[in-house]
Amino acid sequence: MTTEMFTEYTERNEKTLYAENSVVIKTEEEKVYGKAKRALRDTHAKSHAAVKAHIEIFDIDEDAIKQGLAERTKLPKTLIEGIKIKQGVFTSPGRYPVWLRFANGRPQVSPDRESDTRAMSVKIINVEGDRLPDCYQTNVQDIITQNGDVFFISTIAYYLSFLKATYKLPLFSLLWLIFHLRQFLALKRITGFAPKSLLTERYWSGSVYALGLATTQGQCPDVPSATYPAVLKYAFTPCMPEEPFLDVPREKIELPKSEIPENYYREDLIEKLARPNAKYCWNVGIQFQTTDEMSIDNIIIPWSEQESPFFTVGRLTVEHQDIDFEKQYNFVEDLTYSPWNGLQVHRPVGALNRLRHHVYPLIASYRLKKRGVKIDVMTGDENPN
Repeated sequence: MTTEMFTEYTERNEKTLYAENSVVIKTEEEKVYGKAKRALRDTHAKSHAAVKAHIEIFDIDEDAIKQGLAERTKLPKTLIEGIKIKQGVFTSPGRYPVWLRFANGRPQVSPDRESDTRAMSVKIINVEGDRLPDCYQTNVQDIITQNGDVFFISTIAYYLSFLKATYKLPLFSLLWLIFHLRQFLALKRITGFAPKSLLTERYWSGSVYALGLATTQGQCPDVPSATYPAVLKYAFTPCMPEEPFLDVPREKIELPKSEIPENYYREDLIEKLARPNAKYCWNVGIQFQTTDEMSIDNIIIPWSEQESPFFTVGRLTVEHQDIDFEKQYNFVEDLTYSPWNGLQVHRPVGALNRLRHHVYPLIASYRLKKRGVKIDVMTGDENPN
């Protein structure tokens, strides 16, 4: 199928798939947590810590980025001219408080020695602008990232069939992956690296976000599709605080798997951030779709950084803080993140994000209702300990 740039295309029977997904998830949640006092997330179940941070948005040189796109990519000049970068959170330079949640990717709480993705969910606070219709916090922009540049499921239909297999038996999910080789290889790509520290790891959004409001809409085939002025992915690349544009190399855990402590990443966060001079930073990068081979909906396909480089637009910084995980456990578990919790001009697009639009509120409401917790407006000054 020929695809247009900056356009998402929905799947056949997508509405039916959403409904079936909801039934499957609700049934499993009730089976696992129906009699429990607390329910966990269906993915990223193991929290390592909530970490206070701040993000600085630079005074972006829009012309320089457009010039870079013209010189370094195959993006047509007409499309480059239509891109407006300085909107939403990028409108003007500023500094915002942030709450980060570090977590493993698995749906179960497992020892850190097991192969997995590691997630960093980013909640930028005090962001102003017109919000998405289903945004549940009035002042934030959420970005969900993991230490892999792709997701391992290519379609909503595949996600549903994988979910059903997983809920039957772990063996069924393995068999599903064996019979879906491209998905299996994508999973291996993002779980084959055990970072030495989550504070010096690189994180990608994997999924795609719009930059600007939809310019056209259509029906493809039973759910509206849309074209945007531009679409992009985010990355948070670790840098040296003293020389912030110098990237920190990725490092693997040097211990044998059997010797990795059960809560290795949590203990590492607590220990490193307890140091009085602790300071870690990430350069905030945006990567534009520059060819139609860079799929918006099928995100098991990586976006080549040779075809489309990241442009740095800000910096995320974490400094010294004391983390008492036992005391902050309720806080970190009650935090809710969704790419749909943000501004209209940063609308999440693509198959995974459309699925998240239906699944995330379902899981969050079930979790919070269990404990009678309501989602509050955040200031960045919360004390989780």
